[in-house]
Amino acid sequence: MGGSSLALDSILSATFHFTTKWSSQLQSNKARDLLRYVVCRLYDEGRGQLMNTQLVLAQTTLARKLGISRQWVGTLVQRLEAEGWLEHSSPKLADGTNGSTLWRAGRLLKRLLVMLTKSHRRKTPIPKPAKSTWHFSPLKREKERLSLLAKEKAPPRPALLERIPLLRVWLQRGKEEIEEREKASLIQKIS
Repeated sequence: MGGSSLALDSILSATFHFTTKWSSQLQSNKARDLLRYVVCRLYDEGRGQLMNTQLVLAQTTLARKLGISRQWVGTLVQRLEAEGWLEHSSPKLADGTNGSTLWRAGRLLKRLLVMLTKSHRRKTPIPKPAKSTWHFSPLKREKERLSLLAKEKAPPRPALLERIPLLRVWLQRGKEEIEEREKASLIQKIS
């Protein structure tokens, strides 16, 4: 889709308009709600680029989010796939059950995205902003996880090592073991 991405509200508005125009049987049921939710999640997952984005999402999660039964979600998904709005696949697990569903944009949704992209092109080039990369702020959970990982990788403070001498000995022993393994692997490579 090029260097820029379309606004989510433009995609959703066009999707609602063209679902009734191109797929008349999807006009008055929950299939459009399901499509809207999956498009929003694909947009978020792909950071604004829906064309080749894949999303892993269980159908039971969709049912819970939309307030409908899992069986009805399966029926709606089949309708959306038959019309070409979405593509999905569910891998079989070792115990014989289906895993989480892998979602992608279908041919009609891709057609719509191409139409929107072409209609938004300008005839005269505009200067690119200084920072043309797409940045989403991380979710709260993601920030907490990154902060926790940074704390785990950081070495302990010297004050803590003075209070717990055994920890200092243990860390020193770990460094020595790593150095010994590196020397051994270097010797194996040489010989």
